[in-house]
Formats: sequence, structure tokens, C-alpha cells
Amino acid sequence: MIQPSPDHPSLTRRNWLVLTAAAVSGCGGGGAAVALLPGTGGTGVFALGAIAGFGSVIVSGIKFDDRSASVQMDGVSASASQLRLGMVASVQGERSADPTLGVASSVEVWSIAQGLVSQSSSGQFTVAGMTLQTDGATLVSGINSVASIVPGLRVAVWGLPSGASSWLATRVAVVEDLTLVSTGVLAMVASQRSVNGWMLSGSAADGLSAGQLVRVQGTAAGMGNAMLISSVKVLDQGSAALPQGEVEIEGVVTNVASASAFTLGGLSVETTGAIVSPPGAQITLGDRVEVHGMWLGGVLKASRVEIENQQTLQLAEISGLIEVFNGLGDFVVRGQRCNALSASIKNGAAANLKVGVKVKVEGQASGNVLMVTELYFLG
Repeated sequence: MIQPSPDHPSLTRRNWLVLTAAAVSGCGGGGAAVALLPGTGGTGVFALGAIAGFGSVIVSGIKFDDRSASVQMDGVSASASQLRLGMVASVQGERSADPTLGVASSVEVWSIAQGLVSQSSSGQFTVAGMTLQTDGATLVSGINSVASIVPGLRVAVWGLPSGASSWLATRVAVVEDLTLVSTGVLAMVASQRSVNGWMLSGSAADGLSAGQLVRVQGTAAGMGNAMLISSVKVLDQGSAALPQGEVEIEGVVTNVASASAFTLGGLSVETTGAIVSPPGAQITLGDRVEVHGMWLGGVLKASRVEIENQQTLQLAEISGLIEVFNGLGDFVVRGQRCNALSASIKNGAAANLKVGVKVKVEGQASGNVLMVTELYFLG
């Protein structure tokens, strides 16, 4: 793991708080989205987590109808059809009477790293100065498995904070774009600004201060770790105070303070009176969890904490048109490669599958393929 240094400082508790606050408030780009959060009563909800399905975009266990939602990917307007499994999304919306359903008003996705893989070993790799961990639920595109993530491969990465200077990669995609992306705490020595060891130049860096949590994007400039940045996303711009409202957040437990308190990244979670599932389970360091609750005084007061296991993390559901069909064992729906050789097929016959047919597929995503257990023909 990369150790803290003047060029690679650790994320502090405040950095983690403002990272979450920035997601809730639109990351400094305006506060309109906050209006959807209910102060008292109301049905507004904010969800943050890895995308687990489509048809309605599924985040943190809620199926959000995204047909009327504004979608942004890395700060650029996009279509919901461009979203992929494993991308970490923040969703603002309204919850339906059924708590598992909602209507999204906005969906925002940001990659956390992009560039050449410089190091790789069992379970982790390095891109743009960032330590990125993998697990059995890490999805890949352009390669067969996480074992194929090797030095020299150019990738984009989406993920969740997993420690003071590391992240859990939820999706890794091979890319050709030479753009560099690195997310971390800005350091400054004299007038030289750096992030994760990258020396920053360009007017986009003007005004940045040491200690800010930022996502920098640009291109390599000359020899060494020099980056000419084209854009900066300042994650702790504005107040670090978290708004009141209902939230459902997925993350990695980075500290357990007591039987009723832990940190998610660096966000304080209070679990007094909360239902923990599976029943009787203890929350431990490194657990990946979904926390359901309310912001109260800068602390997430949990009403329910679900400890996720590898099997549940790999579950996925996609509804859409078949885009590519090479056979029952190799077809594509919503950009996801699928294998339905062992699937139970409902409302139709395998012989009727072809490009343009609308289906729903359910199963377990592993590596670059969704192993389908149930396939439904949709009208």
C-alpha cells in the first residue's frame, strides 16, 4: 500500500465527509439537487453505490426509473444507456410507496482513475499513483478477468474508498484514450502542486490549496510524473456540513470504533437501534456494507446495515434489447456480455433469441460476463 508522504498524503476524516457531501450537493456545481432531500417527511432519497442493474438503474438496492433523469459521466451530459454495471453512481430521486422502487431525477458517475497500470500484484494494482484493490465482485471490460490487469495496460477505473490512501475498484475498463485521471489529496511544496505524486501544471490548477480532496484530469506533460491538467473537480468545495435527509450508501468499513459505531471510508456511522443483517453478524474492518439511514449533525444515523458477501455483490439484473447475439452462450444486453447456457428461460424459447429481442436477464456477474440464471422474454 502507498504510504503517506508530502506528495501522497492520506485522506483525512474531513476529506471523506466532504467527498460524500459533495456527491449529495452536486459536488460544488449547485445546490438544486439538495432540494430533493426531505428535511421532515417527504420521499426524497440519495443513493450512492455500484450499479447492480438496468431497466431501471439499480443502486444500493433501489430500482430507480431513470427515463426522465439527467445523466452525467465525468461531468459531461450522457445517456442512461451509457451506464454500465459496476460504475459507482450517485442518484438523487424520489422513493415510491414500495421502498425498493424510486424515480431518479439525476444520476452522476465519476471515474476515479485513468492511465497506464504501473504495478500489479495479487488483489491490487496501481494507476495514476493510486492503489486500487480488487475483489471477486470487481467487473472488467476489454479483458477476461482481474488477473489480466497487468503493467502497461491502459484502463479507466470506478470504485469506492477503502482506506487512507486506497480504493476498491468496482469496475475496470480497457481504454485507448490517453487522458489521465487521479483522485486524492492535493499537496503543495513551495508553489508546486501535486496529487498522488503527479506534478500539476496548467491554469486549471490555479487557486487549489493543500489538503483539498480533488479529482484531476489531464495529459502527461514531458518526462516523469508531470500532468498538464485540463479540469479539476474540487470535492470539498464549500461547506462540509452534510444536509439532513434519507440516504442509502454503499461503502467499505475502514474502522470499527465500538459495537455501535464505525466509519465508512471516513464517514461516521452510528448504529444504535439499527437492524444489522444477516442477523447476529458483527460489522468488521474491511466489510462492504449498505447503510440505510438519515444525516443528523454530520453523522449517518443508521436504521439498517446490510453486510454484503461476494455472492450478493455479484448479483445483477438487466432489462433491454439484445445488441449482439453470437449464441446462447455469448450475447450482449445493455453493453454487458451474457452467457445463458445454464439459464432457465421463461416466456419464450432459446431459438427465438436474436438481435433486437427485449429480455430481462438475472444472474451473477464475474469478470467480464454475466452468468445468467434466469432469462425472461419481455413484450
